[in-house]
Amino acid sequence: MRPILPAILCCLLLPALVLGAVKPDDPATGASDLGKGDEDVPYGVAASWLLGHRLLVDGRPADALPLLHQAYRAQPEATPIALDYQSALVSEGYMRDALAVMDKLVAAHPDSASFRLRRAALLARNGNDEGALADVRVLRAQGEDSVPLLLTESGLLDRAGKVDAALDLLRGGLARHPAAAGDIYLEMAGILQRAGRNDELADLLGAAVRAEPERPALWLLNLQVLVDAGRDADAVALAREADRRFGSGAPGAAADDAEGAEQVEDARVNAGLPADSFLVELADHYARRQKVDQAIGLLQPLADRKELGLNASLWLGRMLLGTGRTDAGAKMVDGITRRWPQAARGWFLKGKVAEAASDWGQALGLYRKAVELEPEDGELRLSCIRALLVARDKAATGAEAAGALAARRKELGDQCTAAAAMITDQDTGGHMILGYGFRASGDLMRAAEHFATAATDDDLRRNALIQKSLCHDDLGEDAEARADLEQLAREFPDNAEVANTLGYWLAEKAIELPRAEKLIRLALAKEAGNGAYLDSLGWVLYRQGRFEAALDYLIQAVNVLPEDPVILEHLGMVLKATGQKDQALDVFRRALTLGGDQKRVGALVRQLEAGDAPAKGKR
Repeated sequence: MRPILPAILCCLLLPALVLGAVKPDDPATGASDLGKGDEDVPYGVAASWLLGHRLLVDGRPADALPLLHQAYRAQPEATPIALDYQSALVSEGYMRDALAVMDKLVAAHPDSASFRLRRAALLARNGNDEGALADVRVLRAQGEDSVPLLLTESGLLDRAGKVDAALDLLRGGLARHPAAAGDIYLEMAGILQRAGRNDELADLLGAAVRAEPERPALWLLNLQVLVDAGRDADAVALAREADRRFGSGAPGAAADDAEGAEQVEDARVNAGLPADSFLVELADHYARRQKVDQAIGLLQPLADRKELGLNASLWLGRMLLGTGRTDAGAKMVDGITRRWPQAARGWFLKGKVAEAASDWGQALGLYRKAVELEPEDGELRLSCIRALLVARDKAATGAEAAGALAARRKELGDQCTAAAAMITDQDTGGHMILGYGFRASGDLMRAAEHFATAATDDDLRRNALIQKSLCHDDLGEDAEARADLEQLAREFPDNAEVANTLGYWLAEKAIELPRAEKLIRLALAKEAGNGAYLDSLGWVLYRQGRFEAALDYLIQAVNVLPEDPVILEHLGMVLKATGQKDQALDVFRRALTLGGDQKRVGALVRQLEAGDAPAKGKR
């Protein structure tokens, strides 16, 4: 026999549902206390419902559902349990089961307008408009005229294509429910938008603002509609009027208090207001419609009067820099860093100014400062990594140079490790930067992993797989390197860079040399003067023992790229192979001064200096 829900539990259930005050883990009023003094209290039902209700309130319907199902099976006639159960079912997409619960509630309480209205909404959501309208007609016959009923009925009419009937119904409701004018106007605006009758929206929302002027959402929607209608002067006038009524945001915060400015902005957003001002919101509407000049025109005067908050100031700075207004952007950024010196994004933008001027050393210092202020911002770290990859220290030699290189590699590794935990798989550009960073730091395995993620982006795939293959090659993983290159050759059969990369790799391994030559000649046919491709052909000819032909192509390559240490090394190898040892020695020495491999090229220099030439064909 199913246990009957006693009066004490019924009394406790409804306050918990409405107020959310009863917690199952509260030692003062926990579920274990519900049965004291009453042997008939079903402890399992109470505990399941209380915990399920709390999970539902906390936004965890999937966790709440099995608990509420257990409680509902035991006490389906308990209204709070049934309502919670059907809410969890709806959240998880079990519409048919939710309707079954509501059918029982309506049958048990035929005079309950709220239950019938809830069922009507569920029927409409499940595509049963006729059933929903039938419930609406019953409620109308009972004399009901609530705002939820009005909105439900107008939505059903709209779905049926009866737009004018829906609008007439809502207009009639304005007079009967003046306190809900804002909601009714918003519903009317939605109907007009869905019907494509945008020319009627501006006048409708103007009336809405006049009817309920203290509701910011109506002003904001009206601004958007005026912008879409091209009524720019009206939009600016409305934004100014709204700012007079509601006030502006963060400018009143202390000049050096970035956190305080953000708190002011957050408070405004929580109150339904724009973070900064309605004028800034209007500028945002223009920017979203690619009308950047109009957005800047609205924001710049506010910035000049120091009436912009931190986030809007940063946004303006980025827009100025992004549209080539470098001087104005630099001035804006200087003002941000003076006013909010603890705002990391200000120093980040200052770094962008230095980067635009190709002053990578200064940019790196500024990015480091930004990261120091906001170490959990992945974009700041990625910018720092880019600068570390591009910036060059002042010329140094010997131990000093080696120490600087080691310090740079360590910093790259640390920055990349931190940034890797902050970016998502969807940020393929970020993964590409991390791949380069880890490779430069010497962590080839992690570099390959990030290049693999970047390769999921069609725009980055070719270069990412090439870089991934190079990592595998440096790790001695020939099978993996070749698999990447062969995949590229299948996907990009006519691409010069892909053909050259695979051809050069085959030449380096001294395998399939005829195919390697064919691939590299294909690349040169597309880009005849490419120094890297000329070098590749010279090297494959060297591998084939065709030294005279190799010498011709390598001289051409050196003329194009005279400071490439690898090309100079290749040229030296051919000169040595043809007996021109003195010339080879000079070329090897030059390669060393330009950063050639100290161990490999250094050994060649020592061998030639000692008159002990290495075996032919060895690098």
